[in-house]
Amino acid sequence: MSCEISPLQVQAAARGFLKKEYPAESFTRGESVEVVLWGEVEFGLQNLRSRLCLANPSLKGAARDEVMRSHFRAMMALIKERNSGFPQDWEKARAIVALQFMPSDYLRPLKGETALVTRPFISGVVLAVVLLQKDGYGYVRAGDRAKWKVEDKTLFDTALRNLDLKNTNAKLQGGSDPSRFLAFEEKDGFDAVRLLVPWVREEAVKYLGNPFLAVIPNRDFLVMWSVKNSPDFQTFARDRARDDFKSQPYPLTPRPVKVWADGRVELVP
Repeated sequence: MSCEISPLQVQAAARGFLKKEYPAESFTRGESVEVVLWGEVEFGLQNLRSRLCLANPSLKGAARDEVMRSHFRAMMALIKERNSGFPQDWEKARAIVALQFMPSDYLRPLKGETALVTRPFISGVVLAVVLLQKDGYGYVRAGDRAKWKVEDKTLFDTALRNLDLKNTNAKLQGGSDPSRFLAFEEKDGFDAVRLLVPWVREEAVKYLGNPFLAVIPNRDFLVMWSVKNSPDFQTFARDRARDDFKSQPYPLTPRPVKVWADGRVELVP
């Protein structure tokens, strides 16, 4: 996503705001320009930069401070919840893990036990395990998995089952011939990653054919359609994905993917 605000500028602005807002706390630069440290806690800045980049008109002064205030208050609340209520064993964690897509760039600042538990999905996007919390979700880290003594396959399989159960009211919407499509737009933060839920793929294959095409321009949007749809629809879907990738928070990829019934996925040129 193109943006006139550089990661270094966001880091400097974030440190300045945090020092002003929380004068008794210490905030320092991370090893990466995409991180600010609060003691030993890392604040990733990619989502904040995305919000600032997408603002139109651009935010300055009090308006920018308000965005930062909202952003960091939410992060601090999640961190406090993690510190006080993050499960210490797998028996407690297994009911609240789920899956989420995230840009692979988010992984760069994190190493060792703080590294996030992920799997590759497509170029530029990885599949992460998250822990569902009261006001959002927290990413599961390598240190958490080691503490829980759970195998990678068990962790991801359990997270996939919980993703399917997270919003039992989630419904596929769609359109019929001559341009068949199906979509999720629940706006609960997990629309895109529902592409991995088995029944979703099964319904898509029944209605759209095998393989079918899909776009996940951001985490709150999933559209799937038939490869037999008209050239006009194909162009429309690609254009919509590019627009949403550029204009919506939590961007993933503007490129369509081809999906098979068995779960295989590949980027479309």
